[in-house]
Amino acid sequence: MSAAVLGWDVGGANVKAAHLDRADAEPRILERPFALWREPQRLPQVLSEVAEALGRADRMAVTMTAELADCYATKHEGVTSVLAAFATAFPRAELHVFGVDGRFRSPAAARCAPLRVAAANWMASARLVAEACPDAIFMDVGSTTSDIIPIVAGRVAARGRTDPARLRSGELVFTGALRTPVCAIVRSLPYRGRRCRVAAELFAIAADAHLWLGHIGESDYSCEAPDGRGRSRAESGARLSRMIGADSEMLREGEITAIAEEVAKSQVQQIASGLKQVLRRLRATAPEVAILAGQGAFLARDACASLGLIATDLASRLGPSVARATPAAAVACFLARTGLPSDYLDLVNRLRDEP
Repeated sequence: MSAAVLGWDVGGANVKAAHLDRADAEPRILERPFALWREPQRLPQVLSEVAEALGRADRMAVTMTAELADCYATKHEGVTSVLAAFATAFPRAELHVFGVDGRFRSPAAARCAPLRVAAANWMASARLVAEACPDAIFMDVGSTTSDIIPIVAGRVAARGRTDPARLRSGELVFTGALRTPVCAIVRSLPYRGRRCRVAAELFAIAADAHLWLGHIGESDYSCEAPDGRGRSRAESGARLSRMIGADSEMLREGEITAIAEEVAKSQVQQIASGLKQVLRRLRATAPEVAILAGQGAFLARDACASLGLIATDLASRLGPSVARATPAAAVACFLARTGLPSDYLDLVNRLRDEP
């Protein structure tokens, strides 16, 4: 059996994978945008293509959030379908499914208890960070959602284990750097000195605001644009204009900038609200340091600044690709512990060596 390990984080909009073997100084990462809800039958093909690009492995670890995609009637159906896709793509692989309790399960056990493995990727990331940073708030702002995970005395101190419980606790905020519709972020926008109600339409998404403001580049705009057009700054500006029923000929550049800034500010406030709820619950044990990851780390940084937390980027410790695919890298490392302790310890030590 090959010593290599593949770690997977399968979401509804992206498939992320991490390849780890003895020759690697750190996991090799590949992120593949994939609208699972549109073509769930293509998931085995996508998994196979990602594995071919990274290098195949006999041992695989998987965590997922894909079960929430609305192509599945229930999370049970979603978990079962994702695991069936792995069985189709890799019939001879040894598959381990990571759960919200921090344990691996066999595919058969996962199918019997789907809520134990549904939406467990945040736990994988938090456990990795907890081993090196025993007191911190781990914040992972991705394309769609924001995780706010407290780590106290080396223990993942999250209250929620399911998506509804995490949303209620402030540990999950459904706002992200790319895919969030602008009409889900704001109810009104500035327009020539007054407030203007927004159109309740999928005219623009968070990626349009952040591209316009220079927070992300065109290559970072990895999801589909709402109107099916391109990802240039001008095209993003046109989409933002539609949010108040206007177009790019009706608005000046500064007016579009004001709209984009309002969207970004509102996202920061939403993330800060969740963060404040988590800190309030922890009281005297609340950490003063936040570890940031994900495409939207810039949003998390501003949220931390608003509450006086010291923020440091996971990317500066592990590299930007690993920080953008932390769950996949984490489960790969956990599974590799017995066969590749030196690689796993190197990853953890690079976290610990940072101030």
